[in-house]
Amino acid sequence: MAGEMEILFSLAGRVHTLLRRESSRIIDVEWLCADAAYASEVIRLAEAAESEELQKLAERIREVHPLFLKTMVKAEPVIVSNVRKYMNTLR
Repeated sequence: MAGEMEILFSLAGRVHTLLRRESSRIIDVEWLCADAAYASEVIRLAEAAESEELQKLAERIREVHPLFLKTMVKAEPVIVSNVRKYMNTLR
C-alpha cells in the first residue's frame, strides 16, 4: 500500500505541474490522494485537456488510487434450491 501511495503522489504531482502549465489550473496533490471524489474531478479535468500525457496520467491514477473500486470479474450466479437439508438433525 505504501508503494501505491508513493506512485499516486508522484503521478498527482506530475498532473499538478501539467495542469498548471497548460490550463492555469492548480490542484491539491495531497487532497487528490486522500479523497476519491476530488480525484475523480481532477481526472475529469485531465481527460478534458488536449494533452495526451495528461490523459495517460489520468488513466494511471485511476488504476493506482486505492480508494477507487477495482473492477472485478463477475462470477456466475449461484442457484440455490429451496430444499432445506438438515432442518432438525445432522446426518
